[in-house]
Amino acid sequence: MAGAAGMNAAAPQLRWWLWGLFAFVVVIGLGAAVTAPDPVTFGITDHQAAGTAARVDAIQTQWREGGVRPLAILAMIGDLVFIAIYGWGSWRAGRSFMPAGGRVRVIGAFIAAAALVFVLTDYTETVLQIIQLIADKGSDPLAASAATVRPFKVIAWIVTFVGVPVAMVMRRIDAGPLD
Repeated sequence: MAGAAGMNAAAPQLRWWLWGLFAFVVVIGLGAAVTAPDPVTFGITDHQAAGTAARVDAIQTQWREGGVRPLAILAMIGDLVFIAIYGWGSWRAGRSFMPAGGRVRVIGAFIAAAALVFVLTDYTETVLQIIQLIADKGSDPLAASAATVRPFKVIAWIVTFVGVPVAMVMRRIDAGPLD
């Protein structure tokens, strides 16, 4: 049975992917802390999607006045670390499914490709955000570029996040019943 050979392949490499999920939780927590003070209503995701210098300036002004600007910088630096860990982990996980063959191989290839897209787009978005935040001034080209890559980043992240468990299940299904 072709599927049984897939289960005999080396176990998927999920350690870095799991560490990436942990890093994601930390970054989400840091991002949530930015909006913790009552007067602060704009979060990191608002900054990512801003699209214009005027919107970035409004968000950054609120952060500065709310006393959370240093925390926003920390959250964005944390995002850079998350991107590296999760991107590497997703790429390794995807590649580790490929020797299984069949559908699992295809899913693994999609995960690995999505990991590369994720790293490229999320680093682009985050670096452009940090540049504007450190300069304490929005930039139409930078804000527009960050907002433009955001949907691609989100789709790539979803593919990696959902793809790994799907590949694990498909790998098990292809192996057939345990005897």
